[in-house]
Amino acid sequence: MAKLELKQSTRYILLRVFLVVVLLVFVARLFQIQILDHQKYISEANSMRVKQRELIAKRGQIYMMSGENETVPLVINERTWTIFVDPSYVGDKNKVQVELGKILDGQMITTWDKVWSDMKNMYVEVARNVDYDTVSAVKAANLKGVGKKETSRRVYPYGTMAAQVVGFVNAEGVGTGIEGSLNKRLTGKNGMLKTVTDVNSVPLSIGDDNIEIPAEDGEDIVLTLDENIQRKAEKVIQATVDGSNGAARSASVLIMNPNNGHIWAMANYPTFSPAEYYKVTDASLFTNRTTESAYEPASVCKPFTYAMAINEKKLDPTDSYYNYGYTKVGDRIMKNATGTERQVGKRTFYEALDHSLNTGSIEALRRIGGENIPKTARTTMYNYLYNNFGLGHETGVELYEATGKIISPEEDEGNAVRYANMTFGQGMSLTMVQVAAGFSSVINGGKYYRPTILAGTMKDGKFIEDEPKAALHDAITPLTSATMRGMLNEVRSVNGGYADKQGYNIGVKTGTAETYDESGKYTSNRTVVGAIGFGGSAKEGALPEYVILVRIDGNTLLWGVSNAVPVFTELSNYMLDYLRIEPVL
Repeated sequence: MAKLELKQSTRYILLRVFLVVVLLVFVARLFQIQILDHQKYISEANSMRVKQRELIAKRGQIYMMSGENETVPLVINERTWTIFVDPSYVGDKNKVQVELGKILDGQMITTWDKVWSDMKNMYVEVARNVDYDTVSAVKAANLKGVGKKETSRRVYPYGTMAAQVVGFVNAEGVGTGIEGSLNKRLTGKNGMLKTVTDVNSVPLSIGDDNIEIPAEDGEDIVLTLDENIQRKAEKVIQATVDGSNGAARSASVLIMNPNNGHIWAMANYPTFSPAEYYKVTDASLFTNRTTESAYEPASVCKPFTYAMAINEKKLDPTDSYYNYGYTKVGDRIMKNATGTERQVGKRTFYEALDHSLNTGSIEALRRIGGENIPKTARTTMYNYLYNNFGLGHETGVELYEATGKIISPEEDEGNAVRYANMTFGQGMSLTMVQVAAGFSSVINGGKYYRPTILAGTMKDGKFIEDEPKAALHDAITPLTSATMRGMLNEVRSVNGGYADKQGYNIGVKTGTAETYDESGKYTSNRTVVGAIGFGGSAKEGALPEYVILVRIDGNTLLWGVSNAVPVFTELSNYMLDYLRIEPVL
């Protein structure tokens, strides 16, 4: 009997020990789960019940002007959707694959093997930019683990209009035009939605894990481009290039208000469709030649030289010099352009500009410092060109710009020969926007305005105009500016003024520049020709109301007078009507 009791006592002890061990194991396990691995299991639980989505900011739209106060959409957003799959929540893989595949019908951007490659993945995009009908079909299918996210894509109501100005931004965030240069303003800032859901993925309204950071949409910006002026400019240069029988390979026009720097038109041809930029094989079509392509403008720059000499009180248009048809500077002989042989003899500076005599612009520089064009004269010219007229460096316009180049007299290449060439627009590299802004200061009373492409913003459907910006500085005196208007008006009278509408003050200067061939030498087989001019009321004291700069790149010998001036004339006559400027008869 005692042995039986001892055996039972031993069993009870062993049982108790076993129960204590089991209890210790449970306690240890609970300690590990609740204390040591607490964060791990919280994360796993959240992965199943907390859903996080990025709230995409709407990209800002782009508008342009249509008249004085009206705006029209140039680039808008079309509502689209992204379709995604949550593999970790999908119920029936086969059902999702078959039914969703039928609905998307070729719009898939990935393969099903990649979708199912990680079943713990909560978000895999399978289609982008789908339309309303497609997303409605997806919703109606009610497929577990399939969701939608609203997005947008760019739409261009005016097609190719202002394509190089508008530009694009690709998937890598690299862009051109306004889309690229103002990408940060247009993009906005994405938000985030973090939501606790129930077992059916229905968001719960309670819980500390619910976080919503609203998206900040990008700005809707308004360009100074005028719909009607831009359309007319594009139509004219397209007809010019297409009608040249291959002589012209491209053409560009810049039209601006000289009294505030607002750019009304930036037209380039050939062009492209921003909606299908990815189909373009010639990347040069993306270049906005009015701001990004520096060139030698040639004689369109002569007004800068004369304005400098007149402003320095070293020259009067009625002064005269003897034109031999050539002149020697250093070890170089510089000649007038072909066709000016009959102008040999005593000529006024009025006549020198009328007939675009290179000897006249060189003589204007000599009047500053002497026959040999010393450094003092070159320094004066550099300061006028670079500082006063804003040439050879970025203007600050809200687009990508080429800097161009004007050689300083401090550099070895900034010698007398170089500066003599610069008096008639060679030996330097400028952009159209630099030339147009500088020329505006020559004829607008002497004020230099930074050129701008931005008119303001759109907020709640209303146009909010930017504050008018004052002139940056005085380039020349009002008296010098008035003198230059008179000189350029006479140039126009001598060279094609008969084609202008009567009763207006019109001034023009042309230019023809040879360019480099493949061997690096100047050749007349490739030319860049241009015309720059202004127009406005003929009332006494009235300032010009528009400036037009034309550039045509040729595959052969072209001339500013015969090829660029007709473009100026057609656009100038259009501007007189469009701006409703009254003639003085």
